[in-house]
Amino acid sequence: MAEELFPDRLTKRLGALSISTRSRRLGQHKGTHRSSKTGTSLDFSDFREYHPGDDLRHIDWNVFARTDKPFIKQFLDEQEMRIHILLDSTKSMGTDGKWKFARQLAIGLGQVALKSGDTVSFSTWTAEQNHFFRKKGALHRASFKKFISKLEEPTVDTGFAEIALRHIPKAVTVLFIITDGLEELRKWEALFKRLPGICKDIRLITVHSPSEELPDYEGDMRLIDIEKQEIVEVSMTRRVIQDYNDKKVRHEAEMRALANKFGIQYLHTEVSAGAMDVFTRQMRHVGWLR
Repeated sequence: MAEELFPDRLTKRLGALSISTRSRRLGQHKGTHRSSKTGTSLDFSDFREYHPGDDLRHIDWNVFARTDKPFIKQFLDEQEMRIHILLDSTKSMGTDGKWKFARQLAIGLGQVALKSGDTVSFSTWTAEQNHFFRKKGALHRASFKKFISKLEEPTVDTGFAEIALRHIPKAVTVLFIITDGLEELRKWEALFKRLPGICKDIRLITVHSPSEELPDYEGDMRLIDIEKQEIVEVSMTRRVIQDYNDKKVRHEAEMRALANKFGIQYLHTEVSAGAMDVFTRQMRHVGWLR
């Protein structure tokens, strides 16, 4: 029997975690997150003077007795957030356990948000079709997990950053992008420039496999670009491996700098650490979860 992608024991370990944000773009439906607006929850916010048409039930008669002026009680409004998760499905994501790890991250984030009463949407695509999910509330955690678990291995050989915008809905409170980031920086820059116009709280999660972090190849090798199907013959010497590591570190540093330039939060994750470490330690440390 195949191992379940995200067993219930992992869901339980998420505990009472919730997604935190400073964004003011909240949904129109009731939820568990405090808005900067005032509304009808039980948590008192402030007083304001009565205006014709205000609900008389909200007049504070004790204040009226002291001041001889009617004042209205205001309460904090609790609203939902709209969380969108965008998953890179290019072929490079299908190597060295990255696809399983990335889908676990997507499931965990979705379950945390759904448990909080938020609306969760998810998108990715294959060469044949687009995959989109949108539901609200804790009752849909199982269906969300099933939806992600059924996604097949990545087959897309066109650039992720080039077409990502087509798959992001409007009015998103928090946008999570899960990718390995293995595309040219100019393509990421073009995407990053446009993202703040769609969402004010963008979180980029890059996933990295052990073989990418520290290649253990030796001798003469024939390497194949999994997306372009280009073949490169190389002798894997220490110098070659060091040169690769230097370029990878530089690429990631420049990508992080680009993200910071456009107000996009950045998180480096590794398959070897496991998804739960990302949720319970890394995301809490940077303030994405609380």
